[in-house]
Amino acid sequence: MADFPVFLDSLKPVSLPSSLVFLTYLLLLLRPEELYSGSVKVVGPGEPILALVGEEVEFPCHLSPFLDAEHMEIRWFRSRASDVVHLYRERQELPGLQMAQFQNRTKLIKDDIVDGSVVLQLHSVVPSDEGLFGCRFLSSNFSSEAVWELEVAGLGSDPHISLEGFKEGSIQLRCSSSGWYPKPKAQWRDHQGQCLPPESEAIIQDAQGLFSLETSVVVKGGAHSNVSFSIHNLLLSQKKELVVQIADVFLPGASPWKRAFLGTLAALPLLLAVLGTPALCFLQKQRRSQGRGLMFSPCALFTEKLQTELDWRRAEGQAECSVLVSHPPGARAASDSSPPQTTLSE
Repeated sequence: MADFPVFLDSLKPVSLPSSLVFLTYLLLLLRPEELYSGSVKVVGPGEPILALVGEEVEFPCHLSPFLDAEHMEIRWFRSRASDVVHLYRERQELPGLQMAQFQNRTKLIKDDIVDGSVVLQLHSVVPSDEGLFGCRFLSSNFSSEAVWELEVAGLGSDPHISLEGFKEGSIQLRCSSSGWYPKPKAQWRDHQGQCLPPESEAIIQDAQGLFSLETSVVVKGGAHSNVSFSIHNLLLSQKKELVVQIADVFLPGASPWKRAFLGTLAALPLLLAVLGTPALCFLQKQRRSQGRGLMFSPCALFTEKLQTELDWRRAEGQAECSVLVSHPPGARAASDSSPPQTTLSE
């Protein structure tokens, strides 16, 4: 085994270069964000956020790599940094610097701020919130931001359909709905699924930015008169739809029952007058028996007036039936010579 000489001078401690000592001292003095200022970035939502009208939306932001952001300024802004949505500075929130439209609508979640992660909640979303948003982290030697887009959508009310009336052998339907955003698309279809052109259509935007729609269509009579109505929100890829089943009785000329019904309505006032005569005569009889009767006979006068009315209608070709005026049992007309029953005929 060979022996190698060992020199004691080679065991002396080797002194570190002065540059390495300086670098170690610098690492101890500088804060983390100052060391990584060239590589730290703010990470926000990676794609557009879709929010529903009236609901809540969250804007998460964090630093990468993770750094303590408790002593930084964190600013959420709208399109540009001067349009403040929410501001955190010197470990406190400054609501007085917010834009008026966002006051009392934001809340900062900063449970993980020491790791550089925060979330801003925006309540009661409205159409005017739509657009670009951003968040910026700022310290004495560090500044970075992220920007994203907010999309807003509103699914409106269920369609309401009403029957407007009859028009040229057909019926007219009207449908309305409100609370939509963005502008909806409406469509009428027949029982075969074919598109029906609307007779009228109006879309109005209110002060809150929501759209209301009112449209009408004319449906022709036939064996198949069902129609459907749908209203679409293209941004949500959702729609509301209903089907209307139209009975033939509602179609002009489609059923004899309609003519019979209308004829009954026309004759109803005359029938009510005839049926009311016995009751009037009975009351008159009671009043006279109690000494409080009138000095004239309304029954006789009314019967005479009714006869005159029938004569006029006969002359006009409108009276085609006999009318029977009867008195209740035991009651007599004001005149003693009047019979218990009087038949007025052509």
